[in-house]
Amino acid sequence: MSTDRTSEVSSEIDPLSMEAAGVSSTMSAQPLERFASCFEKSARRWEMVVYPALFAFCVLSIYGFYMIYHLTQDMSHIARNIQVMSTSIDPYMGPHLAKLVDGVENMSSNVQVMTRNLNAIDGNMATMTVSMEDMNGSMGQITGHMQTLEPMMASMNNMDQATQHMANSTLSMTREMGSMNRGFSPRGMFSRFSPF
Repeated sequence: MSTDRTSEVSSEIDPLSMEAAGVSSTMSAQPLERFASCFEKSARRWEMVVYPALFAFCVLSIYGFYMIYHLTQDMSHIARNIQVMSTSIDPYMGPHLAKLVDGVENMSSNVQVMTRNLNAIDGNMATMTVSMEDMNGSMGQITGHMQTLEPMMASMNNMDQATQHMANSTLSMTREMGSMNRGFSPRGMFSRFSPF
């Protein structure tokens, strides 16, 4: 405090009056005292900033170390668990994966066979479509022929009726011939007229 007081007093005194009074030795000490007082003030200001910053840095570094330590512990637990899982699953996974691969290969070959069969069915359906179109044309022709056959059927009916008439006429002729035959027999009607 005494140095502050003397620096304030010395700053209030005029430098020319101090030279006149013969105080040249104190004059050379005055800038050093001012420098020292300014340094002490700035050091106090820096102490107010640096010490809390150092404390916060220490706290944060301790917390970071704590987090990194727990992270490494968790990673070691995860590594151990993965190792345990790999040792417990690996003996059974190999054969099952081999069976799965075989099943997938069989399924792929079956799908290929199904694809070939579907392609063959597609070709057969195209052939059937062409055949159905041909049948449709043939049915149209048959329908046209049936329309031309209707007059022929009518003519056949007329021929049938004429044949029945002929059959009836032939039957009546047969009866007449039979009766004539009976008349020419030795006991018939004409034998009475003959002189023999």
